[in-house]
Amino acid sequence: MMFSARHLAAALLGACTLLSGCASPPLRLYTLGMPSDQIVQPPHLSARAQTVQIARIMLPDYLDTQDMVIRNGEEILRSPKSRWATRLSVGITDLITNEIATFHPTLLITDQPLADAATLRIQVNVSRFDVDTDGQAVLDAYWAIMPQDPQQPLIRERAHLTANGSVASDADMAALMRKLVIMLADKVNASLPPHQ
Repeated sequence: MMFSARHLAAALLGACTLLSGCASPPLRLYTLGMPSDQIVQPPHLSARAQTVQIARIMLPDYLDTQDMVIRNGEEILRSPKSRWATRLSVGITDLITNEIATFHPTLLITDQPLADAATLRIQVNVSRFDVDTDGQAVLDAYWAIMPQDPQQPLIRERAHLTANGSVASDADMAALMRKLVIMLADKVNASLPPHQ
């Protein structure tokens, strides 16, 4: 009799565990970039096309995860139901690369390794990227544009960017962060030297 009661208790516990797992909402994954609905035919790049290599963006350690976080004063709150599809530094790098590339269709702008030295290398460091529970977002960054030619000047710039928006959902927060990253990409693009 004891043996069957123990099995019955274990079976009930297992069933409760399965039911509680089924009741949780599905995990949502977000990206900073949005797929374009336009079919774009990229121009053919010449063998002598200038190349711009964008290094992976540097972020504070607590941000460079797949966790979607929001700031409440000194506390960092992690979303229980949503995550980034990739590490945040990778998502920001992809979005900045794609945004800058749209302004320079005749250049090879990439965040991937190149077979030879790039004409320009860009390193962006984000020192602060916070969205708070009131919907205020702040991004502080500085960057360097390093030419292959040592005779050319090194370009250093920085930006303090702010935006306000809804944070009622994780989708709203992702859209607000995307807006700030695009603003940063525009600033970096504006500091690029003119190409030949």
